[in-house]
Amino acid sequence: MDPEKILAVAALVWYVGSLVAMGRSVRRGRELADMLATRHPDTYEELGRPRPGYFESVRRTKFANFVARREYEQLADDTLAAHFDAHRKAEATLVIGIIGIGVIIAMLVVALRGLV
Repeated sequence: MDPEKILAVAALVWYVGSLVAMGRSVRRGRELADMLATRHPDTYEELGRPRPGYFESVRRTKFANFVARREYEQLADDTLAAHFDAHRKAEATLVIGIIGIGVIIAMLVVALRGLV
């Protein structure tokens, strides 16, 4: 198999893997939002029923802010806070990984184009 086809397969695997990983992250975020709604319904309602998702919305923004600002630490619920903290770290790792691998693939494409 020539280098261009190998690179094309690598890019396709990266793309599909990224979509699957992002979907799993959103699903985990929804599980956490459900846990928040069950364990702290007043906070959940105060926040406007935050919910992660794929498309820009007020509920998605509220969920992202709740996680990014670590507002879950104010709940006095160590178990839930640990889940949210793990989710926040996993999302950061996912974003860095997707961007990093994408940059590597792009650099390989440029290098391959320069050699051909």
